[in-house]
Amino acid sequence: MKIVCDTNMPLGRTLFGTLGAVTLVDGSRLTTEQLKDADVLMVRDTRIDAALLEGSSVRFVGTAVTGTDHVDVAWLGRQGIRWVNAPRANGESVADYCIAALLEYAHTRHCILEGATVALIGVGWIGSMVRARCEGIGMRVLCCDPPRQRNAYDLDAQGFQTLEQVLAEADYIIPFVPLTKTGDYATLHMLNATTLAQAKYGAVLINMSRGAVCDTAALCNALREGALADAIIDVWENEPDFSPELADLAFLATPHLAGHSYEGKVNGTIAVYHALCTFLGRSPSIEPILPPPIHPRIDLDAHGKTDEEVLWLLTQKLSMIVADHLNFMDVIHLPQAQRMRRFATQRRTYPYRRQYCATQIHLLHGSDALKAKVAALGFKVS
Repeated sequence: MKIVCDTNMPLGRTLFGTLGAVTLVDGSRLTTEQLKDADVLMVRDTRIDAALLEGSSVRFVGTAVTGTDHVDVAWLGRQGIRWVNAPRANGESVADYCIAALLEYAHTRHCILEGATVALIGVGWIGSMVRARCEGIGMRVLCCDPPRQRNAYDLDAQGFQTLEQVLAEADYIIPFVPLTKTGDYATLHMLNATTLAQAKYGAVLINMSRGAVCDTAALCNALREGALADAIIDVWENEPDFSPELADLAFLATPHLAGHSYEGKVNGTIAVYHALCTFLGRSPSIEPILPPPIHPRIDLDAHGKTDEEVLWLLTQKLSMIVADHLNFMDVIHLPQAQRMRRFATQRRTYPYRRQYCATQIHLLHGSDALKAKVAALGFKVS
């Protein structure tokens, strides 16, 4: 059995090599010729459709990321090709990155997160993790998730609010929804000129969900006019052909990197490996052990520092979000073709970043309340 695997999937050769012959390819330059005699295709976010797979012998496709808007699900179904994604693989990575963004914003803009109101639009796997972190550091969280609220058996969701209600009160607006174009709860351009006009004046938008959830033109207009104070953008409409104007207006702009922690990537590879084993009727024969982190332990003296200063210091030491933003700023004003190539390159060559849960924190002069906040962000607290 021939398995074609993206080079951007950590442990790909190790895991899939237990099931067949592995050919490593650059997923961003994948061709139909490379797949002609393949049985299995394993990628991250490469576009999967008839243009790529027509005429191939591929019968199983794994995409080691959460989203599926790059997969032509209907066409795969008509061809009888089994496909899987990894819906929970990088959720913790995204939650870490989101909190780092919040703390960097508050530090730079000299504002306080504790007591501020955040609107979470979409409270699924990732949204729930961000909710716990925000509540853990003392933020007031308003939740909006109509599909969950519609389920009378989902007791937690019965206290959720409408989009209009949460937008009117929130200092920070954070969507965590899939990109859907049809149905009762379509999210394409969910945040548009009309809905953004309902937002509290001076709110901050953080989008680490899907780029097309926001209408880029309307968002740029809201930022230019000051209706929104700032934006933090990690996902873009028409990636990799992103909007340089939006990148220029944003407080932080990064090329879809929130989920790119080492754990997030490895978890994605493991998830599709297990799914392929099930498809083949085989038992997984390897359970990989992750290498030690670069920062296994951080010692920090909290004396004379506010709780949020301590949280900012810890998250910025590990998150890389400011460096990611600065690297992206070197790209945004290049000609279109170069911008698109560099967007993809920065994603594929992303440095080694570990999740907060890999690091143990030892606080000197840290109160019990501070230790609880550090633990709420996912760190191990000694």
